[in-house]
Amino acid sequence: MYVECRHRGSDVRHVGNVTLVINTPTFTGDWARRLGTGWMLATVFRANSSQPLTPTLGSDRALNGFLAAGAQPIPQRPNQVLDNTEAPNRGQDCSPAPCVAWTNPTAYALPNVGAFGDVGMGSLRGPTFWQWDQAVSRQFSIAAGQQIEIRVEAFNVTDSLRLGNPIVSLSDARFGRIAPAMVAPESCNLLSATFLEAAARPSSPPIAAIERNDFAC
Repeated sequence: MYVECRHRGSDVRHVGNVTLVINTPTFTGDWARRLGTGWMLATVFRANSSQPLTPTLGSDRALNGFLAAGAQPIPQRPNQVLDNTEAPNRGQDCSPAPCVAWTNPTAYALPNVGAFGDVGMGSLRGPTFWQWDQAVSRQFSIAAGQQIEIRVEAFNVTDSLRLGNPIVSLSDARFGRIAPAMVAPESCNLLSATFLEAAARPSSPPIAAIERNDFAC
């Protein structure tokens, strides 16, 4: 029995995560100490390479009774008729909008009835991903044993578009395109204020009495 071993959907070759937390020092000058001391800057940067994808037919072209939605999910695949499968306008808007072009639909064709296609598993690659999230916070003393923390968080700081994977079923008229439902949301910002009151014992953690969050995307 022939077993095809190719790239699987979880075969993301490169994954990187960088987390940085920086506390500003205690400055000596009066105004420098008031304005610059006590800030915390937290940065999270994530990046990964693309995910392997497999074009499918969405129909029983081989007439073997095995469909992707059946009891034995063995999706059938098309033939690849062009060496370059990238859309000429990859990453750009396509028609009918809204969508983003990724794969060239004319690079694939249906196999003959009763035959299997020659496309390999994981022969396509989706978009790569990266994102920069940032948080800035500081605690201010407002009375003896009482502080208020101001925190600002921004997700996707660069407000860049994050594309999902394209549609890979030839039975879908949108094959090769990234549909709106596959596009990740853009930047979100969170402003929070937390009132902290010291516990009765110095060794105990502070008690969060009041917290207010304003969230916007």
